[in-house]
Amino acid sequence: MKLQPESKQEMKRMTAGVSLCTAIMFVLFAALHMVNFAPFDYRVVLGGLCGSAVALINFRGICVMTQKAVAEQDEKRRKMLIQLSYNRRMLMQVAWIIIVILVPHFQLVAGIAPLAFPRLTIYYLQITGQFRKETPKGEQTEEITVDETIEPVGELVVEHEEEGGESKEWK
Repeated sequence: MKLQPESKQEMKRMTAGVSLCTAIMFVLFAALHMVNFAPFDYRVVLGGLCGSAVALINFRGICVMTQKAVAEQDEKRRKMLIQLSYNRRMLMQVAWIIIVILVPHFQLVAGIAPLAFPRLTIYYLQITGQFRKETPKGEQTEEITVDETIEPVGELVVEHEEEGGESKEWK
């Protein structure tokens, strides 16, 4: 399925974000290698690049599924499409994690960490105001206000009485 222009734009932003996060991860591994804490070899690079590819394929799957779901008229079928897509994408990520664990040519952390990079990219875009959840057409958001004209129902009266050395504070 061909991606719509909005989806292409989001895919470009996600690719840039995941690539930047992967580069930062490589720099961190190189720094840890300098202090003999973690190796920085082909396994880190291979794991990082393949993990980033899996993350981007997963995000593209979200874009494609969203387009299909919006075009679907039947609500039950739409929900089924969304659930099926979610299950496939989660299965793909679990399969990738199993591969990273079993195949010695991938560094474990470098292979799994990129799966979180799309989420980090979205958080960054939300914090900087470049990404907002839009309200569907026709729906208007209500502004929540506080009504300051409400008068208090009663007041708390605190009286101190001393009886036999004890203090009764509340009545």
